[in-house]
Amino acid sequence: MKLTNDEIKCMTLFQQLTGASARDCIVDKETAIFVVSEGELGRAIGKGGSAIMRVRDVFKRKIEVVEYAENPERFVRNIFSAVEIKNLKIDESGVSRMVRVTVDSRDRGTAIGRNGEKVKMARMLMQRYFGMDLRLL
Repeated sequence: MKLTNDEIKCMTLFQQLTGASARDCIVDKETAIFVVSEGELGRAIGKGGSAIMRVRDVFKRKIEVVEYAENPERFVRNIFSAVEIKNLKIDESGVSRMVRVTVDSRDRGTAIGRNGEKVKMARMLMQRYFGMDLRLL
């Protein structure tokens, strides 16, 4: 995975504002997604959300922070930390590796996100880190 100069600058600024070490950064018009090292999520958010609010003010975007994990199952759980995952199955038997995530029907809207942004982010991160597709059931 190669990072652009802009992404490296964003990660450096994020690290200065939060004290958390960022592994990756994906920025678009409305959102900035930061993947932080394991155990750094609390530092990235800050006491009472103070650190993440500083980042939001500086970047003038919606900020998503995901804690990295070496294990794909743990990483998916970190991405969808706001919802209860009922079932998670990794299928590596076919041509493409697939992660199937089942959530409670009450949490489905939260898991999908406004205009599908949360599930798009999850698919992009799983493809980027593990070369896996993601299907939300």
